[in-house]
Amino acid sequence: MDLENALETAGRLRDALAAEVESARRERQLLRSLDAAALFARASQRGAFLAEVARLERELAAGLGAAAKALGLEEVTLDRFRLRVPVAGERLARTLAEVRALAGALQEVDRLNLDLAARALACVRGYVEAVRPTPRAYDRRGARAAAPALAMVSSKG
Repeated sequence: MDLENALETAGRLRDALAAEVESARRERQLLRSLDAAALFARASQRGAFLAEVARLERELAAGLGAAAKALGLEEVTLDRFRLRVPVAGERLARTLAEVRALAGALQEVDRLNLDLAARALACVRGYVEAVRPTPRAYDRRGARAAAPALAMVSSKG
């Protein structure tokens, strides 16, 4: 049945979101430790997650459309599914409610991570300013005087 396929897809979407919420929560530690390599890897993982979610959303939309057509429904709504197939319709409604809740949780975790990242960036900028202050003088045209380039020191010996 097409609705069972849609239910399976909605479950995969829910599971993907649940895993991403946990990964986003673990991201805080990476931000606290300023682990640049791990943060870049995490950004790559988020990109893969977003691509997978987009694919699952398209698959879910197609599955729900096919299920509605198979059931003779003109509109794809949870209420119409519940009326036509009460048990599967209720399972779909519960799964989609879980998806919405997880999406909200991910949005909140992302907001907190963004705040933490902004604070970490401010700390890094403060540190760089302390070790390499910006010249306060201006040249004769009114532009800031050029600062000497920051030398890269290699730890390879």
